[in-house]
Amino acid sequence: MNNRYSKNSEYNFILIMGIIFLLITAYLIKYIFVLIVFSLILAYFLYPIYIYFLHKVKNNRISSLITVSLSTIILFLPLGLLSYFLILSLIKLILQYKIYLENPEILNSKVSEIVSSITNSNFLSTINYSEYMNSIVNFILDIIKKFFNSIPSTIMNLAIILFLTYYILVYNKKMILASNKYLPLSMKKQNEILNNITKNLKVLFRGYFLTGIIQTIIAFIGYYMFGLNNLLILTTLTLFTSLIPYVGTPLVWVPASIYLIIMGNEIGGFGLLIYGTVIISMVDNFLRPFLMSDKDTISPPLVFIGFIGGMMAFGISGIILGPLIISITIILFKYVKEYYKI
Repeated sequence: MNNRYSKNSEYNFILIMGIIFLLITAYLIKYIFVLIVFSLILAYFLYPIYIYFLHKVKNNRISSLITVSLSTIILFLPLGLLSYFLILSLIKLILQYKIYLENPEILNSKVSEIVSSITNSNFLSTINYSEYMNSIVNFILDIIKKFFNSIPSTIMNLAIILFLTYYILVYNKKMILASNKYLPLSMKKQNEILNNITKNLKVLFRGYFLTGIIQTIIAFIGYYMFGLNNLLILTTLTLFTSLIPYVGTPLVWVPASIYLIIMGNEIGGFGLLIYGTVIISMVDNFLRPFLMSDKDTISPPLVFIGFIGGMMAFGISGIILGPLIISITIILFKYVKEYYKI
């Protein structure tokens, strides 16, 4: 009887069952893992606001509720409205060019005429431009369809993120104490790793998201000044491309400049080209390097890899998760190198 219930057998049984249920738990949360990460990031940025209200109301639950409610009103509602109006703009754009879709010969004739007048050659007049136009339109329609189909799941995911953020703010101290109890790391090492992750998170936010927003605002002013239409679509595209290192916003304002020149607005086209080269690119060339001057943080090439790999692995949320995962990996391997003296 003693051998059957020995401490060693009990330990092995508990260990095996613990591993089994850990794997089951990992399987259960894998579908909301991304939401948990976003909740932690959101809670990190909202924490100063939470502390401010905590000093006012002296109640952590009320303070967390006020903080999450404000973030919903200030951040998520405008994003929802922006997405809605963006889809309406895309539909309007498609309807605006409906005549060319229904009569492809008109589109081919008009584009061929413009191209021939610019190149002084009929070489490109045989290209079926309507086929490419239809491909673009079908691509946009597919995006619109996916957007409307994703609305219920997006609302649910947002509700889960806000719910988790609320409880992360309420129980932040207990979570830290629990991590101290179970992590096989000294408090000094935990603080070092956490500070390094925080530093990289701040650099990613300042160097890419904040500068991306500034660059997008400057680009919007240029689009408006030089007479471009569909400003909402162009501005949204600029915001996304501004997050891509090395490539960036020229993916939008260069084709927009060429479009203006082709349509006969040479002053606007060349003006936007100069404005983009001198003013819009100035943010990339001066402001971004200044905000990312810390040499201990993730380098732009790795951020670029993180963006591309993250989007391929996680979709649009990978824009944030990709660089963050690479950043944490680099931090952990620095400690591995230090420990093993590699």
